[in-house]
Amino acid sequence: MMLLPMAPAQAVGLPGLLNNQAKAQPEAQEPLGQSLDEVIKSLENDQQRSKLLADLKKLRDVTKKAQPAPEEGVLSLIGGTLANIEQKLSGDDSPLTRWSSELDQAGDELVALALPANEWLPMLFAFAMILAVWSLLAAALIWLSHRVRMRFGLTEELPQHPRALDMLRFALRKLGPWLIALVITVYMSYALPSSLGKSLAMVLAYALVVGTCFSAICVIAFSLLDGPHRHRALYILRHQAFRPLWLIGSFAAFGEALSDPQLVSSLGSHLAHTAATVANVLAALSTGLFILRFRRPIAHLIRNQPLSRRLTRRAFNDTLSILGTFWFVPALVLVGISLFATFISAGDTSTALRQSLICTVLLVLCMVINGLVRRHALRPQRGIKRHALYSERLKNFCYTIAHLLVWLAFIELGLRVWGMSLIRITEGDGHEVTMKVFGLAGTLLFAWLVWILSDTAVHLALTRSRKGPANARAQTMMPLIRNVLFVAIFIIALIVALANMGMNVTPLLAGAGVIGLAIGFGAQSLVADLITGLFIIIEDSLAIDDYVDVGGHLGTVEGLTIRTVRLRDIDGIVHTIPFSEIKSIKNYSREFGYAIFRVAIPANMEIDNAIKMMREVGQKMRTDPLQRRNIWSPLEFQGVESFESGNAILRARFKTAPIKQWEVSRAFNLSLKRYMDELGLDLATPRMSVQVVTAGGDPDKV
Repeated sequence: MMLLPMAPAQAVGLPGLLNNQAKAQPEAQEPLGQSLDEVIKSLENDQQRSKLLADLKKLRDVTKKAQPAPEEGVLSLIGGTLANIEQKLSGDDSPLTRWSSELDQAGDELVALALPANEWLPMLFAFAMILAVWSLLAAALIWLSHRVRMRFGLTEELPQHPRALDMLRFALRKLGPWLIALVITVYMSYALPSSLGKSLAMVLAYALVVGTCFSAICVIAFSLLDGPHRHRALYILRHQAFRPLWLIGSFAAFGEALSDPQLVSSLGSHLAHTAATVANVLAALSTGLFILRFRRPIAHLIRNQPLSRRLTRRAFNDTLSILGTFWFVPALVLVGISLFATFISAGDTSTALRQSLICTVLLVLCMVINGLVRRHALRPQRGIKRHALYSERLKNFCYTIAHLLVWLAFIELGLRVWGMSLIRITEGDGHEVTMKVFGLAGTLLFAWLVWILSDTAVHLALTRSRKGPANARAQTMMPLIRNVLFVAIFIIALIVALANMGMNVTPLLAGAGVIGLAIGFGAQSLVADLITGLFIIIEDSLAIDDYVDVGGHLGTVEGLTIRTVRLRDIDGIVHTIPFSEIKSIKNYSREFGYAIFRVAIPANMEIDNAIKMMREVGQKMRTDPLQRRNIWSPLEFQGVESFESGNAILRARFKTAPIKQWEVSRAFNLSLKRYMDELGLDLATPRMSVQVVTAGGDPDKV
């Protein structure tokens, strides 16, 4: 109701507005008037009005389709997925329909290959002749190899710990006769005319040779995992797994060979494709049977690790135990998925089976190469080299790089099988990211190499030709220097890696400097501990296993850090003392010690006899097998030290090995007591002189 009064006003005002525009822009009046006339005519005509309405409805429908679809819930997505699957499995595009069409076309091509009887005989003759020649040559070569093996006393199977020569001999024994016979047969087949029988015979021979090669490589790969905890599993795989692996490799190679263009043109595309799909399906089924049959021996190989690894890497061992128990489940799932994909796609993805088998072969080759590299790395070196430690650690570094390169090659070849490549990624859009990743990897490897060289240099500098206290000092300083080196190399490598990744490290360095300065001012006691400890270690005032008196605590040095020293006293109590609290150090473990004796002489024994008795006991101590290594000098008398309770105190000492002075003192006291008991002498007893004064004034002594 409010809009009704406004409409006439707007209608009345429209001519005025148009007149004003006409006065200002007279040339725009005619196009506007023509447009209004056309709109009025369209609305007055029923047909044109209906057409305009239909166009507006179409525009509305297009606008609705262009709008984004509303978000669907989880149930809607599941329902849509099931509907799509049902649509693919039904109708003219269903797998059964496509398979029936494929088989019908293959049957037509097979019927088209039907030849008269006079043409079938030459083809069958060529097929049988090639296989017969190949089989006879292979049998002759096998007999010859058997005679040679018997002549030189060579074993037929792989030994328990095979060397590289044993593995090569095994591969040649299994593969050599068939491969040589195949090469000879190929040259001899040139005399026969080209025919389908000849091609099929060569393809079959090729598939059988590839299957033999595949099975031999797998058995060698199993043998590389040998160990004292895997003998039974390896025995089963060596003696029972060869033929199943041969079937898998032969079926896979036969399916791959049927995709040859010459065979496709001879057999027909549909017939060749169907035969290749059947061969690949048989290879997948053979793989599933192999997994089920040998799941326990392979699980044994995965689970059972050496005792040292089980004790030191428990988490890793538990993971391998779970993986070994259930390894066959994902393997069977992969085989089932490949077969299902082949059925759903009506053979279009039959190449997925071949690609999976090729990746399996590449994985086996990768394991073989890594096993050979590992076996070569564990081979003991001959002779003692001057820089054996450098060569050993650098050898481990190089072998680690070799393992990494082998796995990278496997990943690249596996991706190429599936139509991808890391090299193409690095050359395309991922070039910058790849360069940064390579820079990061190079930085880490270079930092690792620097750490190996510096750590080895420190180890050699502190332990070369060092014994006794010097070796203890080396054990003390080595952890400290190694920690400092590791932290320094890690920080530098981290900064360089961040710089290579494109990060501006200047603010980071400035911030680290400010934080370090703040920590230096705020933790003065910590800095004092560090500096004092550094000087104590450099001056070699104490070391690990030294018996010292530090800060009022007497005990053995068990450990040193850059801030504290850890002592264990005679009661087993551990004391941790900061270096800044150490004012003096009494070290009882350096160079030598003195076992000091204070012996009280009985009053009825002459001093000379007592000295003679102590010398005899000291000489007996020096000939004692248990104590002669600890005593470094004859018994040294220092005379009468004092008088106590009327008895003379003789002082003597032995020069002893470090930390052995208390042991020598206890042994000397025991020997002296036994010697006095043999002579019937008593130990000195305290004497007391009592003087009694009588009435007459004459003292009486008691």
